Amino acid sequence: MSESKKRSEQHLIDQAGQQLLRSKLPAHWVLRDYRPDYGLDYSLEVFKETDTVARFPTYETLGEHLFIQLKSVASARTLPLTVYERGNVEKAPERLVKDKIAGTIETYRFSLERAELVTVERMGVGVPVLLVIADLEAQRCCFVCLNDYIDKILIPRNPDYQAKASRTIHLPAINEIGSMIGQTALRWYAKRPKLFSAFQRFVYQENELKWSADSPNWEELAIYFARRIQTYDFWKDTEMWIPVRWWGDAITRYLETGDLKLLDRTNDAQKSEEEITARHKWEVYELWRQLALLPRTYEDVCREWFLPTSLALIASYPESFPTK
Repeated sequence: MSESKKRSEQHLIDQAGQQLLRSKLPAHWVLRDYRPDYGLDYSLEVFKETDTVARFPTYETLGEHLFIQLKSVASARTLPLTVYERGNVEKAPERLVKDKIAGTIETYRFSLERAELVTVERMGVGVPVLLVIADLEAQRCCFVCLNDYIDKILIPRNPDYQAKASRTIHLPAINEIGSMIGQTALRWYAKRPKLFSAFQRFVYQENELKWSADSPNWEELAIYFARRIQTYDFWKDTEMWIPVRWWGDAITRYLETGDLKLLDRTNDAQKSEEEITARHKWEVYELWRQLALLPRTYEDVCREWFLPTSLALIASYPESFPTK
């Protein structure tokens, strides 16, 4: 008698991995199958609890999304990875300082085919794609951002990384979904599209204010710009990057009081009206200069968060990996 279709062991492992991933995510977040699958298995949408007087809480979407590529394994071991200090890979190819060890981190190793990596690279970095390992034996899911891994590790280390059929990716075991670090990281990555959009506006506004510096209506333009960006919902919801709250509070203060108070006011009684006016104008322009600096800092520093690099050890896990 002819045999019928069969279900392989890997199918069962994949199913268990999917269930494990869902169990690790907040129940009010939405994980959607992404089909047909060309390297992206899921899209994840982040929700937050709303203030309610009802018996049961409700949740609203933040309009924040990311993609997930899930790899499920019955069991996997982590191995220590020595992380060496290095320079800014945005300014020069990677040069490891082999006599300066930044720390050691436990990582999962997973080999990805060239086609999968190229697909993610072609997407750019605007919407993060997380590679997630579901370790069924350890009952944990760990991740790394593939867009950033390619951009900050693979290419600086191997400009011709596509010459090989596959590359080994290191996923820090501390990047565990369901943990405090994991929850923070997923929220952070999901905010990237709206942050990138805001960065564009900050740079635009700063440049336009520079052009209007000699105009008698320069502050009218500044107030209009401030009103346009005050409505962003990330000002008080991006606690993982403190400068965002600083400058969000400054914008609110400016619109409510007209005074940014970036500089000391102690000796105001001794200052002339012209000096106080000049200081006020300097503070307004300094606010937009700082806003326009955010995308530069994001590129130089923030995109290495949660990667197996020396900068990430300092910035993402300072308590777990004290450096010399």
